[in-house]
Amino acid sequence: MSSKLPLVPGFIENFILNWADKRQPSSSHQLTIDRHHLYILPTRHGIGYFIIILLILFVSINYENSSGFMLAFLLGSLGILGMVYTHQNINRLKIKIGRAESVFAGQNVLFPVYISQSIPSLHPNLKLLSETGQTISAHLVNEKNTECKLPLSTTHRGYIKPGRIKIFSEYPLGLFHAWSWLKLDSQCLVYPAPAPHHYPLDFSEENIHGLFSNNKQGMDDFAGIRQYQVGDLANHMAWKAIAKTGELQTKLFNNESTQKIYINWSHTDETLQLEQRLSVLCRMVLDASQQNINFGLHIPGTRIPPACGLQHKHRCLKALALFGVSE
Repeated sequence: MSSKLPLVPGFIENFILNWADKRQPSSSHQLTIDRHHLYILPTRHGIGYFIIILLILFVSINYENSSGFMLAFLLGSLGILGMVYTHQNINRLKIKIGRAESVFAGQNVLFPVYISQSIPSLHPNLKLLSETGQTISAHLVNEKNTECKLPLSTTHRGYIKPGRIKIFSEYPLGLFHAWSWLKLDSQCLVYPAPAPHHYPLDFSEENIHGLFSNNKQGMDDFAGIRQYQVGDLANHMAWKAIAKTGELQTKLFNNESTQKIYINWSHTDETLQLEQRLSVLCRMVLDASQQNINFGLHIPGTRIPPACGLQHKHRCLKALALFGVSE
């Protein structure tokens, strides 16, 4: 984690992290912060603040100055009061994490985090730190809940979890740093990063890299009804026939392009590394989906029949994301 605890050397911080992990409750999609899992230390400014108070106190003792005593005790009281407010700014908050939308490798995953409390009160300047170093701010101002998006950077495909999240605050005076570590159970699927260049999708039988069938039907004249296939457009559904038979069916039209292609592992250059080949296939999937082409995906161990639509696109991208990766 990129954030360091105030005035704590790195090797001591690692010891504290390991010790705190043993005290953390088991992973869950929500938890309540209590005093057993809430920690507080003075900041650099706080250390300087109390050193100044001690200097004022020693000078007052030396010169028997009652005004100096009053000033030292007043500043000391403010410091202690600030410590209580800093601690209570996080104590008893309820934290819940939602499910993030899938992204491509290299993009930030945005995990929705919900912060709530049982009684509306003031909890300003709350900060959450992700395991990859991004920080966001949240505020609870006389309301029961708020939502924020916690970013988490990605470098590889597959499932990613939020890991250890740190919630902290230095409100109101910045003299103390109160924090708690959260272990929230959620995950997000990261697709391979699409290749920057586009590749041709008009695979022909003569081309050793692919195969296709190119039939012509269309959107002008009604041509009949067939059984529903995954990826069929919702506005092509034969609702009257569905109401009669109770089975999903799709309308067919003349002159509708129903080009079907297979995006195959063999379409990629064998000299490329694994992740590069997956990036090329990812780009092909995105381009075929954007062009409304009925396409299938064939990679080692997985064969997805041709279809179209958003659901089909995500199914193919998921297969690429989890290729060679255990779920």
